[in-house]
Amino acid sequence: MKVKDTFSLPDVNFIGGRHVWLPSGNSNLLRLLKILKENPSLEVELQGHICCDYDNFDGEDADLGTFNLSWTRANAIKEFLLKQGIESTRIKVSGLGHLNPVIYPEITESDRMKNRRVELVLLNK
Repeated sequence: MKVKDTFSLPDVNFIGGRHVWLPSGNSNLLRLLKILKENPSLEVELQGHICCDYDNFDGEDADLGTFNLSWTRANAIKEFLLKQGIESTRIKVSGLGHLNPVIYPEITESDRMKNRRVELVLLNK
């Protein structure tokens, strides 16, 4: 692992239009939590992504009524980690909207689900 390396969080996908991740992602979030607890000097950035092309840079979060869905997805994971005892100074959050899809064009629901994600960038070891 090197600083600036980007990692996907496998199976941590989100319900369309919401910042709620699907239960299939829980085991990988617990693995991330374990890594952060075992390596207290690690600092990360959580980068949120959305599917689909919108007229706006970002999509609407149906739960909050705001147009920053990619950020609220990354922040939801940050809040989970904070509740588990990780210091807030170790986690940055950003929302990248639909700028970096892993699948384009999105044809199927599976394609869209793969783009509803949060990636992790290593900032400090």
